[in-house]
Formats: sequence, C-alpha cells, structure tokens
Amino acid sequence: MTADKLKFRSLFYFFDNQYNRSNFYVSRFCSAAHILMLLWLSLIVVASNGCQTLPKPETKTISYAYEPHPERKLAVITRDLLKGTDTGTSGFLSLLRNDDAMRWRLLLADLAEETLDLQYFIWKGDVAGDLLLDRVLRAADRGVRVRLLVDDIHLLGGDRDVAGLSQHPQIEIRLFNPSKGRSGSTILYGIEYMGNLKELNHRMHNKLIVADNRLSIVGGRNIGNEYFGLNPKQNFIDFDVLALGPIAQELSESFDIFWNNTWSYPGEALLQNFKNQDLLTEVREIVGQQLEKNKKLLVAFQQHRQDWNPHLRVLARDIVYGKAQVTYDQPLVGEDIMPEQLAKSLDVLTLNAQQEILVSTPYFIPDEVFYKFAPDLISKGVRVVILTNSLGSTNHPIVHSAYKKHRKKVIELGVALFEMRHDAPVREDFDTPPVESQAFGLHAKVVVIDRQTTFVSTLNWDPRSIYLNTELGLMIDSPVLADEIANYIEGALEPENSWQVKIDPKDRLIWVSEDTVLQKEPARTFWQRFQSGFFGLFSLDDQL
Repeated sequence: MTADKLKFRSLFYFFDNQYNRSNFYVSRFCSAAHILMLLWLSLIVVASNGCQTLPKPETKTISYAYEPHPERKLAVITRDLLKGTDTGTSGFLSLLRNDDAMRWRLLLADLAEETLDLQYFIWKGDVAGDLLLDRVLRAADRGVRVRLLVDDIHLLGGDRDVAGLSQHPQIEIRLFNPSKGRSGSTILYGIEYMGNLKELNHRMHNKLIVADNRLSIVGGRNIGNEYFGLNPKQNFIDFDVLALGPIAQELSESFDIFWNNTWSYPGEALLQNFKNQDLLTEVREIVGQQLEKNKKLLVAFQQHRQDWNPHLRVLARDIVYGKAQVTYDQPLVGEDIMPEQLAKSLDVLTLNAQQEILVSTPYFIPDEVFYKFAPDLISKGVRVVILTNSLGSTNHPIVHSAYKKHRKKVIELGVALFEMRHDAPVREDFDTPPVESQAFGLHAKVVVIDRQTTFVSTLNWDPRSIYLNTELGLMIDSPVLADEIANYIEGALEPENSWQVKIDPKDRLIWVSEDTVLQKEPARTFWQRFQSGFFGLFSLDDQL
C-alpha cells in the first residue's frame, strides 16, 4: 500500500468521523455545511484559547501487571473454577447480550482488589461510558491501581478529562499515538493528520479489560451506548468473551507491551496545560450529574458496588474450558513493517479448516489473500459463510461503498454471503430496557472453524484492520464454545434477521429474506444510498 494511497484513504477516513467530544465522545458527520461550521468554530477556539500543544513528558514510569495475592477474591475464584483441569487450561464465558457485557465489566471493576487494566479504541462520554468510568474511579478510591490506555484519535478536546483522571493517585492514563496539536479543533486536527500521516494513521484498535491479572474481557465492544444496548437510534449485536486463568495473564502481558511502548503518552503530562486546577473534582461532578440525569435509562444496572455472587454462580454453571492462544499486533511499525501478525495467524487458522468457516464481521473488504484461500477451501468442500452489514444496518456507508463492489465476485467463488437486516427481530435481545432502538447493526468480530475453534477478536475483515491498526484476539480451542457461537451466528442468518445476497438468472444481485426478494439493496434512508453511491465513485478498496 503506497503512501499516496494511504493519504487518499485517510482523507476519507478522517472526514467520515467527527470528534466532538464530551469526556470520551465520538460521533459522525458527512455534511459540507457542518464542515464549514466546524471550521468557523475552530477559528473561534484558536483565537480565544491559542494553540495548545502536546507537552513533553517529564517522566514516564515503566510498570507491569502484578502477580496477584493468592487469597484475593478473584484469585480464589479462578483457582476454584480451574480445579481439576489440565495445566494451561483456561475458562471462558461468552458475553452475547449487551446488558450482560456491561454487567461483567462492572463486576471486574467492583471486585478488583489490586489492579485494573483497561485498553480501548473508543471510550465515549455517554451514559455507558460514565457508568463504567464511575466504577473505575470507585475502584481507584479503594486503592486499586488503575491503568487506562485509550487511543487518542477519538479524544479530541478531551484533555481536561485526561488530566483530571491523572490527578488521582491510583490512576494512570495514557494516550496511544496522540496528535501534537491539542486545541480541540476538528479541522486543525485534520490538517495535522494529513501532514503527519505515517504516524497518525497508525491506531490502536485493541479492546481489553483485566482485573487482578486473573479475569479479563476481550472482544469487539468499545465503551459507548450502542455497544451495551443503550442507544435509542441504533444498537449493535456484538460479542466478547470473559476469560480467566492462564490466558488472562497472557492478555496482561499484551497490555504491558502497549503500555510501556514509545507510542503511549502519559496523560499526566497534560497537567502542564492546566496548572493549579482541580480537574479531578470536575470530572467526578460531571460523571455524577450525568448518571443522576439518566437514572431511568440505567434501570437495568446498579449504580453502586453490588453483590455479584449471583453472577459468580452463573459463571460456575456456564463456564467452558479449553486451551487458548493470545494473538496481537505489535505496536511498533516502520516503513516495511505492518501490524499484520494477527491477520496472518487467522489466515493459518482458516486454511486448516476441513468442514466449515462461519465469519461475523461488520466490515468486509476482501483482499488478495482472501481471493487466494477462499477458492482452495471451497474446492475441498469447506462451507464458507460470511455475515456482514447491509447498507441499512451499517454505521459506515463509506466502507460499504468499497465492500459492495466485491459482492458478486465473492458469491461466484461459492461463498454464502449474508447481510444483517437493520430491522431484525433479534435486535430485541440486544436492546437494554427501557431502550427500544430504531435500527440495529452488526459489530461482532468472530470466526468459528469446524465447530472446534473460535477466534474472538477486534479484527474487521478489511485492509485498515489488517495493515494499519493494531488488533487483539483469542484463538480458543473448545468445541462447546465453538458450537454455542456457531448457533448464535446461524440464528443471525435466519431469513427474518438477514438478507442472503444471491445472483439471479439474469446475473443481477438480489436480496432474499423470508418471502421477500429485492432487486435493490435494502437501506434505511436516502442519505445512506447517497453516501454509498458517492464514495463508490472512488477506488478505496485497499484504503478502508
């Protein structure tokens, strides 16, 4: 991928995102009028505040995961659950429902006694983000060491919050690959992004939480309302796995590599731009006010530390066991080094399939490698099924504009291609009461091989995930877990939930669902069709 192509790709990537942040907040825009308004506002911000820059850190402490005390609660729970298993065996619990995924994160924050490590691409300043942040703060207040690593690309204008959290004696926060300009201006950030592309195009897409180096959660969910069923406009079907035992320690090692890497910037250095200000109190007040304001929306969750014994009994009942391997991209990249270690591991795994490959990916832009291995697999009788978003369910029409050019070729290979319906009835399982979302999208990133191995990761099947971002995943060898996830994918493929994309006798694409056959791809709005059509005018296949 050439530098010119990367620059062209990044222009669209940036202008497909608005970084208008409250705490950790990101939203979307694609309006020319909106861009002009943001430019005007940016000039006002610069004129009134001046151009703040990224301060040079005075120090950067190297730290590592603790070996937990054997009598701490999570250590005891892990030891009891793994009693009688083979050496190297770990335990796993699938987190399918959005509300459960949040509860288990709250559990880790509430039960942590020594350390809490969190690594995320996006942490929004919405209700879900504030709910978890409040529990993280409470853990720190109890004396738990908290290390929070967040990618900087979605933190535009959030330096006060980062600096405020850094004032807590038990919290360290670091930004992955931060921009030099800190004015909070979207336009100025875009200019810097284009001028410093080689560095700023490298993002950390990992998503991980580890408590006491014993229990962990890894998977596709960022921290924000739509990942936990709390967004009335659109929620996601997503997937994480709770992992305990030896695998949690391996995940801690991956966290340490990113935490201590030169790409990670100590958030406490931002305090140089906010001297003699009590920002931590400000953060606490804002979070508290937002939680109080949104109590009705959060009725499904306890807002204070709670008794988690019922959940621990569920864990003991539903836990599955297996051997697993952590795979992740190294944070360091160079001119001839791309963060593609995880993708290569997945290639090896899929090429060894004998019967079936089930893929759930929100964004699907096949590359040359896919077009090489897919025919080989299909020729030996392997069933290859791919579930991705339709135009109606996607939250990134720009990515869909590149994907749609591949549909016919993929189907002609013999791949069974399905697209999630935005009005799928299954969405009721992923809305958290009292929320009833208007639409529904796919965000789960999981692959099941031969109903034996499950690959749970942050990886999308597109060039950005493979060649530009760092990613994190687990390869889990457990027929029980694989069968559970395969059944979940098969359910999502049902006609009421997904369209199967086929080619009719006249060589045209059609969308088949229950008794309905469409000759025009399904969408929710004209605006979706316009964006997909407009971006489709450009050759962006290897740039998204």
